[in-house]
Amino acid sequence: MELQTGYRSRQRIGYADTAQIQSYVFTRFPATYSVCLKIFENYLADLPITSILDWGCGIGTASLALSQLKKLEYFLIEQDNQAKDYAEQFLKHFFPENNVKLMPPDKVDLTVFSYSLGEVKTWQTILDEIWPKTNYLLIIEPGTPMHFGGLLQMRDYMLSKGAYIWGPCCHQKICPLAKDDWCHFSVNVPRSKEHRMLKNAERSFEQETYSYVLFGKEPKVVDFGRIISPPRIHSGHIDLKICSSNGEIIKKTVGRSAPHYKQLKKSQWGESVDDEMGNFLLK
Repeated sequence: MELQTGYRSRQRIGYADTAQIQSYVFTRFPATYSVCLKIFENYLADLPITSILDWGCGIGTASLALSQLKKLEYFLIEQDNQAKDYAEQFLKHFFPENNVKLMPPDKVDLTVFSYSLGEVKTWQTILDEIWPKTNYLLIIEPGTPMHFGGLLQMRDYMLSKGAYIWGPCCHQKICPLAKDDWCHFSVNVPRSKEHRMLKNAERSFEQETYSYVLFGKEPKVVDFGRIISPPRIHSGHIDLKICSSNGEIIKKTVGRSAPHYKQLKKSQWGESVDDEMGNFLLK
């Protein structure tokens, strides 16, 4: 619970000892790993990425997830030496063909801040230092209103530096969400019997909410928009909430008689909406 509370409260607890690192492996790692893997699969699978700067790497969760898709050279930055040792051991054990370096790179394809940049007060200085050295930059934070507020500041700061947003936004404009709303997504994480016991939980899965923003040096070909809340399926109609490429929030009710009803009924929270579907929704 202490680790979970630390993530949600935005207070950096760190790891008091080896036992707490092991506790993280069994309680938090499955969720944060699943988040990283989902984002990587959605955006990075087809990109020519061969190196990653894992800043605030902890036990190497982001690097381990991306290694499922790519052969990589890792650059690990972590102030907790115990956690960094675990990251190095995990990566060398599971992916022995990959190269691990415990230093910042001169140039790197991808930089990931996985649940780490929001803990740092001098995040502007860190972004100033790293952005010239990387082609893509990904920031992941817990999916709470407080963390989204910080992420929104980072988003605006990176836009002021000439970065292009690759996701989740399909536009480069000011976030159109109301002040009492926040952009977040979710992944379901299966729980083993041991996982349920450690977390004193009954359900066979947990829902991990997260917020993120991915930047690139070049603009991305964008879709019409993205579904930014769970589609609400009723008897005979569906309610959708989409952030569109023109920087506006679209709320649309689609009836059963609509031509794309069956397709939209299968749509998922966080999915992109292509131009064909977007043109239909605008009618």
